[in-house]
Amino acid sequence: MSDEYMRYIYEEPGSLRVSDWEAFCQTMREEVERHPDRRDAVEALQSAEKTLKQIRGLWAETEARAA
Repeated sequence: MSDEYMRYIYEEPGSLRVSDWEAFCQTMREEVERHPDRRDAVEALQSAEKTLKQIRGLWAETEARAA
């Protein structure tokens, strides 16, 4: 079976820690570099980067309220 018919599943972090999501984004960037034609990897990276941005925003709001 060729890659064009395969769908890969990338396991996202189970936490809201920024460091976990940064590491996952880096892993996905490397995956996309190795397989730029793999649409599922590109989509997983885009989703991970969006989630990381949202998590950073939530932490920034929390810190601002605590200050």
